[in-house]
Amino acid sequence: MTRETNADQVVIAGAGLAGLAAAATAARAGARVLILDEKSPGGRARTDEMDGFRFNRGPHAVYVGGAGRRVLNRLGVRPATHLPPLRGARVLVGGGLYPPLSRRVLGARAAAQLTAAFTRISRTGRADSPRISTRGWLASLDLTPRAAAMLEFIVRVTSYVADMDAMPADLAIGQLRMAWRGVGYLDQGWQALVDGLQARATEAGAQLRAHTPVAGISGEPGAWRVRTLAGEEIPATAVVVATGTPTGTRRLLPADPGWDGLGPEVTAACLDLGVRHIRTRLTFGIDEPLYLSPHAPGGKLAPAGMGMVHVMRYGATSAGVDRARLETFAAAAGIAAGDVATSRFLPKMTVATALPAVGMGLAGRPSVAVEEAPGLFVAGDWAGPTGWLSDASLASGEQAGLLAARAVQPVVRASLTAA
Repeated sequence: MTRETNADQVVIAGAGLAGLAAAATAARAGARVLILDEKSPGGRARTDEMDGFRFNRGPHAVYVGGAGRRVLNRLGVRPATHLPPLRGARVLVGGGLYPPLSRRVLGARAAAQLTAAFTRISRTGRADSPRISTRGWLASLDLTPRAAAMLEFIVRVTSYVADMDAMPADLAIGQLRMAWRGVGYLDQGWQALVDGLQARATEAGAQLRAHTPVAGISGEPGAWRVRTLAGEEIPATAVVVATGTPTGTRRLLPADPGWDGLGPEVTAACLDLGVRHIRTRLTFGIDEPLYLSPHAPGGKLAPAGMGMVHVMRYGATSAGVDRARLETFAAAAGIAAGDVATSRFLPKMTVATALPAVGMGLAGRPSVAVEEAPGLFVAGDWAGPTGWLSDASLASGEQAGLLAARAVQPVVRASLTAA
């Protein structure tokens, strides 16, 4: 089956944060937009309800100074947020829990070195940092072992990456600088972003067809055809592929773009807990890449008088080992087995689909515009030079949506002239 109408439209393949940002941006720019998604909107940003609790897919946070927040503001999506519960936070060091800045954890010399390191980070440019790994950059700071461990812990928290050898230093430095402006947890969960972006897109005229997987793209510039798994061919002047991963995106394109500049996938093991009390305090691992944070109360993600907690290991290893370690970590943080009302374990959650490669950095990631195929664009947390995690998804989605709308405009003008 082939549809010959609406050839002047923008087709968006994928309705995660990147695809919805592209759709909302293109529709608000005046383009006719059709969104196709293999499931339902949201992707990894969906919030799942279980036994009265609402679980995000991992402990997400919005960076106040990030590119994603600016995109959301421009689109009129302003979800309510709250600050992480930093008061009373603790770190796990040598099997004991201590305040992060206590002498037992840091000490005067390490504290002075960290202060000097942060001053240096704030003043130093990043021109050479894509060429070295984060491990190499940390070593260049010549810190004591305790100060180095503390700075590595802060890098993990701000980037969600445990592999310091695979991460280019420009990413780590950029995340550290941005995190100083703070982060916010979404009161209603990340579903609020999905719902807000979808609302902006549909209000501007975009149409959504869920449960419509895209199988491939063929044709030529100005006359692309998007083929669905059911065999339908949808004509389009511009197409934005925002299906999630660079591998999945490459499969849909009519020719292999030969991308480089991409490193490994970033993963985490995550244990989501609905608990029967609200006593849990923010807890970090220093010796191990562990993290525990209550997202409710604060967020409206749990029944009254109860809490919702994310426990995570940066970098998934094996399901059995990781789950046991996260349960032990939760117990050390004061969550007994009897406190847990409901739980969910994500043994290998995708945090980001691809790290930028060391030697290339953020600027070396694939361009949003597919140079070999005018009118084809890509978006996701791995595309474009701007941002990391959801910041990259939203920034690349906005850029792809703007470029796609511009690609359609000459076709629209030609149609009007002919009429």
